[in-house]
Amino acid sequence: MSQARMVNMAFMTAALLLWIVSAKFFAGTFDLIRPEWDLSIIGSEFRLSNLLGIGIGVFGGIYLWRNEKAFAFVNEVAGELRKVTWPTADETRMSTIVTVVTTIIVALCLWAFDVLFSALTKLFYNL
Repeated sequence: MSQARMVNMAFMTAALLLWIVSAKFFAGTFDLIRPEWDLSIIGSEFRLSNLLGIGIGVFGGIYLWRNEKAFAFVNEVAGELRKVTWPTADETRMSTIVTVVTTIIVALCLWAFDVLFSALTKLFYNL
């Protein structure tokens, strides 16, 4: 995937997230203030809060995409991500196995210390 495509996809993702968050915000705000303001536009599922969310998402995405600082930052991030050496499936599988085994060993050690200290505490209080 080209770097320009990655950058454009990042801005599209930001616009979609902005749409979802702002639509939920407007729906909650309308429910608190005046539920009748959240009019049904197309059927019962597409309401005024959704339309406002789409508007903010579109304009916010365009603003971010046209903002030189934001565009340069995202372009730099995409450039750095292209330099990353990603692990293979076998390396990821082996790392996962090592992590799970290590976690189990540490959990068993903590359990053993807990049992030991519990027995010592009972012995101490029974004196």
